[in-house]
Amino acid sequence: MNKLIALCLILLSFSVHASRYTCSGKVIGVSIDAKSGDVLVERIGPLSWPRLCKVDNEHDNISAEACRTVYSTLLTAQTTNKEVTLWFNDSKDCSESSHQPWKWLTGWYFGPKLEID
Repeated sequence: MNKLIALCLILLSFSVHASRYTCSGKVIGVSIDAKSGDVLVERIGPLSWPRLCKVDNEHDNISAEACRTVYSTLLTAQTTNKEVTLWFNDSKDCSESSHQPWKWLTGWYFGPKLEID
Protein backbone atom coordinates (compact mmCIF):
# COMPACT_ATOMS: atom_id res chain seq x y z
CA MET A 1 0.00 0.00 0.00
CA ASN A 2 2.88 2.37 0.78
CA LYS A 3 4.30 1.78 -2.70
CA LEU A 4 0.95 2.72 -4.22
CA ILE A 5 0.80 5.95 -2.23
CA ALA A 6 4.38 6.79 -3.17
CA LEU A 7 3.65 6.10 -6.84
CA CYS A 8 0.58 8.36 -6.72
CA LEU A 9 2.63 11.16 -5.17
CA ILE A 10 5.34 10.78 -7.81
CA LEU A 11 2.77 10.89 -10.60
CA LEU A 12 1.20 13.99 -9.08
CA SER A 13 4.57 15.72 -8.89
CA PHE A 14 5.23 14.93 -12.57
CA SER A 15 1.84 16.31 -13.57
CA VAL A 16 2.88 19.75 -12.33
CA HIS A 17 5.99 19.85 -14.54
CA ALA A 18 5.07 17.85 -17.62
CA SER A 19 2.42 17.75 -20.27
CA ARG A 20 0.00 14.91 -20.74
CA TYR A 21 -0.80 13.23 -24.02
CA THR A 22 -2.04 9.94 -25.42
CA CYS A 23 -0.82 7.74 -28.25
CA SER A 24 -3.43 5.52 -29.88
CA GLY A 25 -3.64 3.13 -32.77
CA LYS A 26 -3.62 -0.40 -34.10
CA VAL A 27 -1.20 -2.95 -32.68
CA ILE A 28 1.08 -4.88 -35.04
CA GLY A 29 3.85 -7.34 -34.21
CA VAL A 30 3.69 -8.02 -30.46
CA SER A 31 6.84 -9.86 -29.40
CA ILE A 32 9.05 -10.87 -26.49
CA ASP A 33 12.83 -10.75 -26.75
CA ALA A 34 13.90 -14.33 -25.93
CA LYS A 35 17.12 -13.25 -24.19
CA SER A 36 15.93 -10.28 -22.16
CA GLY A 37 12.21 -10.90 -21.62
CA ASP A 38 11.45 -7.42 -22.94
CA VAL A 39 8.03 -6.82 -24.53
CA LEU A 40 8.37 -4.97 -27.83
CA VAL A 41 5.79 -4.05 -30.43
CA GLU A 42 6.47 -3.36 -34.09
CA ARG A 43 3.74 -0.69 -34.11
CA ILE A 44 1.35 0.81 -31.61
CA GLY A 45 -0.25 3.53 -33.68
CA PRO A 46 2.56 6.04 -34.35
CA LEU A 47 5.03 4.32 -32.02
CA SER A 48 7.61 2.12 -33.73
CA TRP A 49 9.26 -0.78 -31.85
CA PRO A 50 8.78 0.61 -28.35
CA ARG A 51 10.24 -1.41 -25.50
CA LEU A 52 7.53 -1.49 -22.83
CA CYS A 53 8.34 -3.82 -19.95
CA LYS A 54 9.84 -7.18 -18.94
CA VAL A 55 7.83 -10.39 -18.51
CA ASP A 56 10.40 -11.98 -16.20
CA ASN A 57 11.24 -9.23 -13.70
CA GLU A 58 10.41 -5.68 -12.66
CA HIS A 59 11.60 -2.80 -14.80
CA ASP A 60 10.94 0.90 -14.23
CA ASN A 61 8.41 0.11 -11.47
CA ILE A 62 6.40 -2.19 -13.74
CA SER A 63 6.15 -5.66 -12.20
CA ALA A 64 6.53 -8.80 -14.30
CA GLU A 65 2.91 -9.67 -13.51
CA ALA A 66 1.68 -6.27 -14.76
CA CYS A 67 3.87 -6.68 -17.84
CA ARG A 68 2.30 -10.03 -18.67
CA THR A 69 -1.11 -8.32 -18.48
CA VAL A 70 0.13 -5.57 -20.82
CA TYR A 71 1.40 -8.26 -23.20
CA SER A 72 -1.95 -10.05 -23.08
CA THR A 73 -3.86 -6.84 -23.77
CA LEU A 74 -1.63 -6.04 -26.74
CA LEU A 75 -2.05 -9.57 -28.14
CA THR A 76 -5.82 -9.24 -27.80
CA ALA A 77 -5.74 -5.90 -29.63
CA GLN A 78 -3.59 -7.37 -32.39
CA THR A 79 -5.72 -10.47 -32.93
CA THR A 80 -9.03 -8.58 -32.82
CA ASN A 81 -7.72 -5.66 -34.91
CA LYS A 82 -8.64 -3.14 -32.17
CA GLU A 83 -6.83 0.02 -31.19
CA VAL A 84 -5.21 0.69 -27.84
CA THR A 85 -4.44 3.93 -26.04
CA LEU A 86 -1.38 4.68 -23.90
CA TRP A 87 -1.16 7.71 -21.60
CA PHE A 88 2.06 9.70 -21.14
CA ASN A 89 3.18 12.39 -18.75
CA ASP A 90 6.36 14.03 -20.01
CA SER A 91 7.41 16.80 -22.37
CA LYS A 92 7.40 14.59 -25.47
CA ASP A 93 4.80 13.54 -28.07
CA CYS A 94 3.97 10.42 -30.12
CA SER A 95 6.62 11.07 -32.77
CA GLU A 96 9.58 8.81 -33.52
CA SER A 97 11.94 11.61 -32.51
CA SER A 98 10.37 11.59 -29.03
CA HIS A 99 10.08 7.81 -28.67
CA GLN A 100 12.88 6.21 -30.65
CA PRO A 101 12.53 2.63 -31.91
CA TRP A 102 14.03 -0.11 -29.70
CA LYS A 103 14.29 2.25 -26.70
CA TRP A 104 12.31 2.12 -23.44
CA LEU A 105 9.13 4.18 -23.47
CA THR A 106 9.48 7.23 -21.25
CA GLY A 107 6.65 9.05 -19.55
CA TRP A 108 4.27 6.10 -19.98
CA TYR A 109 2.07 5.86 -16.92
CA PHE A 110 -1.25 4.25 -17.92
CA GLY A 111 -2.56 1.73 -20.44
CA PRO A 112 -2.78 0.06 -22.78
CA LYS A 113 -6.53 0.50 -22.84
CA LEU A 114 -8.25 -1.71 -25.38
CA GLU A 115 -10.63 0.42 -27.44
CA ILE A 116 -13.95 -1.30 -28.01
CA ASP A 117 -16.33 -0.08 -30.70
